[in-house]
Amino acid sequence: MKRSMSIFVLCLAVLMTGWLGMVPSAAHACSCAAPGSAQKQVEDELTRKSAMFAGLVSQVKQPAWKISMSSADKVKVTFEVSTVWKGELGKTVEVYTARSSASCGYENFEEGKSYIVSAYLQEGQLETNICDLTKPLASASEEVAILGDGYPPTPNQAAVGGGAASIAAILAAAAALIAVSAVIIIRLRRSKR
Repeated sequence: MKRSMSIFVLCLAVLMTGWLGMVPSAAHACSCAAPGSAQKQVEDELTRKSAMFAGLVSQVKQPAWKISMSSADKVKVTFEVSTVWKGELGKTVEVYTARSSASCGYENFEEGKSYIVSAYLQEGQLETNICDLTKPLASASEEVAILGDGYPPTPNQAAVGGGAASIAAILAAAAALIAVSAVIIIRLRRSKR
């Protein structure tokens, strides 16, 4: 009887851990307001965003594969920063974006190409999307002229935008800890008898 109860608790813990990992995230539709003139867009971005910079993409890392993928899953893009117009940025910066334009993600980052990036700080990460002033540097001459010279990145600044643990991963770890604790308690009770 005790053995079957232990197996039942263990199976229940495994099922709950799997279930927590498959909790769906909220869906958001993408809709961008018309930016108006380049001057107006640059002014708005400088006012509202946490960082604006130009940089070369050194790495594009797609989100890890999982059973339930979303268009909002985050792609991590690492930049070698050349010029900064807003924010205190180091020479290397990580920026996140949704993997699909269906969730406003900027899909066109390519390693070895330079971009102008406008990003906002969200849960400790810099994020950008297709509604922001983010585009290849080669097609941003008007915006760069409006922004002016800018300043160089801070040499010793740590990379901004380090990954934050996801809620699903934290919940899964908590469920696993509860399951292990339950098994230990059951075994301790059994050994006392």
